[in-house]
Amino acid sequence: TFSAIAELDDLGNPEVLTSIDNNSKITASAVYIGKDNNVIVGDKAKDASVAEPKRVIKEVKREMENDVCYDLKKGKWVPAKDDSDQSYIPSQISSLILKKLKEYTSDVKKIVVTVPALFAEKARSATLDAIKLADMECLELINEPTAAILHYANLPGVSVGGRVLVFDLGGGTFDVTIAKVKDKKVDVITSRGDKYLGGADFDREILKIINKKYKKEKGKEIDVNDKKSLDVCEKMKRILSSKEKAAEMVDGPKGPLKVEVTRAEFEKSINIYLEKIKMLIEDALDAAECESDQISQTLLVGGSTRIPCVTELIKKTMGKPPVKGVNVDEAVASGAAIYAGLLQKDDLNAAQKKALDKVELADVCNHYLGTISVATDQERSVALEVNSIIISRDSKLPCSRTERYTTLYDGQSVIECSVTQSEGKEKDIEFVNVIYKGELKLPENRPAGRPVDVTYSYDKSGVVHCEFLDIESGEKHEVELRPEGSKDVEELKEDLNFVIE
Repeated sequence: TFSAIAELDDLGNPEVLTSIDNNSKITASAVYIGKDNNVIVGDKAKDASVAEPKRVIKEVKREMENDVCYDLKKGKWVPAKDDSDQSYIPSQISSLILKKLKEYTSDVKKIVVTVPALFAEKARSATLDAIKLADMECLELINEPTAAILHYANLPGVSVGGRVLVFDLGGGTFDVTIAKVKDKKVDVITSRGDKYLGGADFDREILKIINKKYKKEKGKEIDVNDKKSLDVCEKMKRILSSKEKAAEMVDGPKGPLKVEVTRAEFEKSINIYLEKIKMLIEDALDAAECESDQISQTLLVGGSTRIPCVTELIKKTMGKPPVKGVNVDEAVASGAAIYAGLLQKDDLNAAQKKALDKVELADVCNHYLGTISVATDQERSVALEVNSIIISRDSKLPCSRTERYTTLYDGQSVIECSVTQSEGKEKDIEFVNVIYKGELKLPENRPAGRPVDVTYSYDKSGVVHCEFLDIESGEKHEVELRPEGSKDVEELKEDLNFVIE
């Protein structure tokens, strides 16, 4: 997984900024925390895996919505309740990467940050914490594939139009988004994805291949979480994108061994992931109510799209090869810079305003939003709590929906006001996230069956206004839900007395 930062140049074109360390436009999302609290971010952090693997943290994006912390003593993510004086939560680690990217700029203060389309409320909130910890202000969060479409739609010399599919396969996550593009106007239709599908999983499959060969020769296996070996696997994966075989030295419990892996072995090992990718593409096409031949172009994002069998999968599934010639590592950051310009038009010069003059973006709701209500199970004659959907996934933003409910019993004096979020159209409350709880007090001594309207209004910036209204009395409970992050940011900062190298 890599990170990048971009800004608009004086002409309004996005420019990905270069690392001050290695003259590269992408930075490895790896963090090394030394015993003396010195921090290294990027390739040098990955290199530290050789000597001090436990102190190198990678794949933090996958942990953003989890109640975990990275324990430097154990060298792994552990439940947050098991934290120690040498453990850090995902937002703290993510903030160190953002601080490093900030060094490439002229002390930027306001930023747009991209996140996977399927990031839930908790992960988005943790991302905002990371931004605050890095001493920056978030103008808005934008979904990674949506940002990429903005980049493609604004590229000079690249003709993008009609219904397009963005195929975003990075180091840790996979997103597929379908949108309508006309000139510089982007209208998102749907997004699907998997938060646990990416290049890191492919690295582990290569390690499984290596392990079989290592055990055959040495009689013992390499630890599947060994960071040094996984770094070797990542290197082999890159070689296999251009060559038929890769041979590298691995250091296992019984000493070093040079192991060869062929492209055919690698492709066979990741077939289960390729099938899942195909299924998600088909799911997105169904949600968009279109066939693959109605997609004009497939746009690539993410370094894992360089893998030949991935490109071949796209060609077979979509009936045509994807668009080539665009830097897949820089598309998301470039789109974020364009979106930042749209949000701060008053601060742009004349040339920048002209460049963004016709750029428009319309996004959708990426999750189902609902409330917990009570329904009667007719067969068992019992009342059950169920999740009731109010705003459906893929609803165009802004949107507003109202559902009517009734009070349950005579003399009911209070209603529990809950807001739920889910990826699927779930009725079972076990499979939803409750992102808000409150109460609406009701007039006393009323019979059951009194009407209560629940209205959710979702605006373009991701703010959901929720209203629970008792029709007869006019009493209501209102709340605005927005990704705001934690209120304990200052407390989190106290644990981050690091010096970033």
